[in-house]
Amino acid sequence: MVSRKEIRDQKLKETKEKARETRKLKKENRKKERQLSKQGKTTKKRFDEMERYRRTEKVLTRAIIIVSLLLIIVLVFAFYG
Repeated sequence: MVSRKEIRDQKLKETKEKARETRKLKKENRKKERQLSKQGKTTKKRFDEMERYRRTEKVLTRAIIIVSLLLIIVLVFAFYG
């Protein structure tokens, strides 16, 4: 019969092993990308990178608009309320 502590320790080992694997994979990907970059090539598509920036820009623009509208509402209540 397996105790709770042993189960917890096993899960902890598994999570550490997964984290180690992902770090190793990221490191290899970065290394490969740098080597390709030196050759003037890349594995990433420019379109995908630009799409990510566009999505971020849209979210930030919406946030700015919402905050500015809230500020206008607060100012209207402050001066006329």
